[in-house]
Amino acid sequence: MVSDIDVSAAADARVPRLLPAVARAHPVPDAVMAGVRWEQGPRAGATGVRAEGVLTRWKPARKRGRGRLHQDVRLLDADGQVVESAFVEWDVPAGTDVRDDESASRVAWDVGSVAWGRHLAAGLAANEDFASAVQTFDGSVGIRAGEEQVEFRLYRGSVVEVAKKSLEGPTFTVGGTERAWIDLLSATKNDFVNRTQNNHFRSTGNNFQYLRIFRAVMLMIDEAQLAVAKEVPSA
Repeated sequence: MVSDIDVSAAADARVPRLLPAVARAHPVPDAVMAGVRWEQGPRAGATGVRAEGVLTRWKPARKRGRGRLHQDVRLLDADGQVVESAFVEWDVPAGTDVRDDESASRVAWDVGSVAWGRHLAAGLAANEDFASAVQTFDGSVGIRAGEEQVEFRLYRGSVVEVAKKSLEGPTFTVGGTERAWIDLLSATKNDFVNRTQNNHFRSTGNNFQYLRIFRAVMLMIDEAQLAVAKEVPSA
């Protein structure tokens, strides 16, 4: 979390206030900024703003050395409206090797990875409602978070394969930013429909099939939220 940083109003509203603040607030010691995408909101000149930062993905190093953190950082005004936002990639120390599989920590948050897809498929395997919802569907559902995407090959009510890419590509894909998925999966209820109406998520591909098995999509999100809840330490 980024907070208590000087983000006073700039003399020129076109000058980013967020980026200098982010550069002074490394998420971990020895982190090096590797990339940033910045956007200005409609309330660029707002005063009394606060900085909020959320880590959205941890990509461990394949070898001992460096890893990569993704961070969503925003300036919010008193009404909670976004003044500026930035997606930041940090190059960070990684002391040990970490395999990209189901044993990796925080896999339930790693939306779009194959490990996350397998974790989700395992939970759906015993879900009779999900099996019924996709009983007549023969195709692949893509889930994308930022630049990461995984596909679920569905046939006769079951997930028969989870892979980065399927041979024929996804029938449809449900996509959003990493932050959008973090916010959805940590919410107290599955309000995917409302968030989609507010343009936090969108579907691409065969819209007819997306609507036909929409119930299955909602059940996948239910399962993903449950997996996150199990990983959150109890108070």
